[in-house]
Amino acid sequence: MAIGNVCIRCGKPRIVSRTWREQSGNATLTCTEYVCPDPECQKIVDKQLAKKVADKEANEKAREERALANKRNRTV
Repeated sequence: MAIGNVCIRCGKPRIVSRTWREQSGNATLTCTEYVCPDPECQKIVDKQLAKKVADKEANEKAREERALANKRNRTV
């Protein structure tokens, strides 16, 4: 386990959930997923991260729409 790999919520050392290999071009990547050892805490963290991802996607979509609107306004 990497030093400093602790849960962002409770501070407990995280554990390896799964490890897998992926191909990226000519390279083989080893990916590791870490989770909090407390399942209830991990559920809360997953919800928090899902909310962050949803907010980020909404912000990106809004930014793209504003950019498109600005582009349309410039050509008129």
